[in-house]
Amino acid sequence: MFERDDKKRLYWLMDNYLSDEITAKTFCDEFYYCYDLELDSELLTKLEEHVFSELGTVTGRFSEFEEDIKQYPGTYFTEKQLRQKVLETQKKLKAESSI
Repeated sequence: MFERDDKKRLYWLMDNYLSDEITAKTFCDEFYYCYDLELDSELLTKLEEHVFSELGTVTGRFSEFEEDIKQYPGTYFTEKQLRQKVLETQKKLKAESSI
């Protein structure tokens, strides 16, 4: 495990979420603590900054409650949308590292 001020923690969180080792709620909470509160954004590449910012929008508006999704369409993200965004983020980051 990595400290909350280490960008490697973001990668670790994505891996753990996608392998179902942590819940969507835990992923979103821990992503927030790391990305929004602890991490020095100057440690990120431009791509990391961009994709993590987009992912932060989704994690910040994730709701595990179906009632929220139905009552406020377009406001909250579902777990399916969250998972898709994490996969998309990982794919973009892996593409950069293979260049």
